[in-house]
Amino acid sequence: MSDQIRWGIISTAAIAESAFIPAVRQTRRGQMVAVASRDSDRARDFAAKHDIPQAMGSYEELLASDEIDAVYNPLPNSMHAEWTIEAARQGKHIFCEKPLAASAAEAEKMVTACREAGVLLFEAFVFLYHPISLKLRQVLQDGAIGEVGQLQMSFTFPLRRPTDNIRMSKEMAGGSLMDVGCYAITFARFVFGAEPIGVQAAVRMDADYDVDTLASMVLTFPGDRHASLQAGFDATGGQRASIHGSSGYIDVPQPCHPGEEAEFTIHAGETERVSVNAGVRTFTPALEHFQDCILDGVEPISTAAYAAGTLRVIEAVRASARQGKRIDLG
Repeated sequence: MSDQIRWGIISTAAIAESAFIPAVRQTRRGQMVAVASRDSDRARDFAAKHDIPQAMGSYEELLASDEIDAVYNPLPNSMHAEWTIEAARQGKHIFCEKPLAASAAEAEKMVTACREAGVLLFEAFVFLYHPISLKLRQVLQDGAIGEVGQLQMSFTFPLRRPTDNIRMSKEMAGGSLMDVGCYAITFARFVFGAEPIGVQAAVRMDADYDVDTLASMVLTFPGDRHASLQAGFDATGGQRASIHGSSGYIDVPQPCHPGEEAEFTIHAGETERVSVNAGVRTFTPALEHFQDCILDGVEPISTAAYAAGTLRVIEAVRASARQGKRIDLG
C-alpha cells in the first residue's frame, strides 16, 4: 500500500457530499477515487460535481476495484451490515455511518467479518476523535470537577411529517433512537468510561410510521452513576450536555457535532472556558486517525466492538419501554 488511502463511496447520500468528501480532502493521506450508485447516471453526475475520477453503476463494482483501499458506507441503517461485510470480503477497510448496524447481532457479524478479513472498521461517531472531546476526557480524568456522578443530555429537533425521510422508515431501521439517541448513549459511555449496567426508559411511538420519535432514558453506570438522556424528533432544543461531579460541573454545547471551533465551560468554584480551534471540519480528525491506523498501525481510539455496545443499549431501551421496567445489562 502507498502512503495514501484511496477512498470509494457506496451511495450518493447527502452526508457524503456535505461532510465526508470535504473532510477527506482536508486530510494528509486521503484521496477520493470513486463513487458508486445503483443509478449509473446519478453516480456520473455526483462524480462530475465533486471531481471524483471514477463513477460506478453498482456497489459490487466499486468493492471489487483494486484501486480502492477504503470505503465510506452512508447507506440506510438497514443496509450497513450487508455492504460492510461484502466490503470486508473484498479486503476493503470501512468507515461506516452511525449507528453501526440495525441490531447488535448484525453489528457483531460485521465486527467478526472485518476481524477475519484483517480490515479496519470504524463507526462515524466522529466527535470521539475531535480535539475538544479528547480535551474533555483529559479534564474529567484529571478530576477538574471531582468524581463524576451524573450526566444530563438532550439531543432533539422537530422533524416534519408526513415525510419520506428514511429517519421515519421502520424497514430501513429508522426512528429517533437510531438517529439521535445513539449519539446520547455513545456520549454517556464516553463520559463515564464504562458500560451501563441498567436502563429505565420511555418512548413515544408514531402510530402512522411505527417508529419511535422521542425517548427518555436513565442509564445506570457502575458506582451508582447516572445519565439522564432525552432524544427525539418531537421537540426543539438542539443538543447540549451537562456533566456533574462532586466539586463542580461542565457545560458542553454541541457535544456530538463540534465544529472547527469548539468549547466547553468548567464551573468549579471559578468559571473556566476551554476552547479548541481544530482548524478543520468535524469529520477530518476521525478520518486522519482512521488513515493513520491503516497506514501506521496506530491503536484505534475507539473500536467497532465498542460501537456494537450502543446497539445493545438501544435494544435495552426498547425493552424497558415495552415492559415498563428497568432492564439490567450484563
